[in-house]
Amino acid sequence: MNLLQRILQSKALARSRRFVGKATGLHVRLKRFTPSASEDLRNAMLFQHMGITHVIDIGANTGQFAESLYDFGFQGKVISFEPVSSAYQELLKRAERYPHWQVAERCAIGSQDGEIEINVSDDTVFSSILEIKDSYVSHNKKSQIIGKEKTPIHRLDSIIGQYISDPSARIMLKIDTQGYEKEVLDGAPETLKRAQGLKIEIPLYAIYEHTQFAFYDILALTKAQDFQPYSFHVEGVDLNTGRVNTIDGVFFRE
Repeated sequence: MNLLQRILQSKALARSRRFVGKATGLHVRLKRFTPSASEDLRNAMLFQHMGITHVIDIGANTGQFAESLYDFGFQGKVISFEPVSSAYQELLKRAERYPHWQVAERCAIGSQDGEIEINVSDDTVFSSILEIKDSYVSHNKKSQIIGKEKTPIHRLDSIIGQYISDPSARIMLKIDTQGYEKEVLDGAPETLKRAQGLKIEIPLYAIYEHTQFAFYDILALTKAQDFQPYSFHVEGVDLNTGRVNTIDGVFFRE
């Protein structure tokens, strides 16, 4: 088979997948398992390449992110923070199998020390100190708020010394707090200065009320802090319009 035949065959296969997907609602595609195909693999490879020894996992939910790192061979320490009580209990159980994974006392991370109320969604990944917009809930029922609960809240700079004492630690600061990212960073200027890397949720179209960080704000902050972009991943999409609501960005100081 010559090159032209292979190109025509690949185009026909791609078109067939489109028709099947449109007719069935299923997207089936086989790809080589590489960093371009897997965000989890890409993160683990980048962390290893940049020599990350400690990951501060803010907004851990039930531990999906940390577990994926360990699945791909990460050997460093992860410190996870999670405020929602039901997710926190699952997080504790998940971390038991990993000797270098430490779950901090249940709390939120923000710009103050004290106590705060968090909105708990049916699917806890959507839980946030901020209220989710009705326009989003209308087409994603699992994101609706089903309760509220009090949680301790701390500035990261106030408590991180309890978990990382090594001054030579190479830190990745991961923030996934459903619209509350600015408040986390407002309480963590010293930790951010120490961080070699930053992984942060970036809203393109905010789905939470009173979200203070927009796309260009985060780009300005990372540029001012001398971080370079290394990876982006589409995280949330409006299924009615196709608009991307949220991306995850990974940045490193070189």
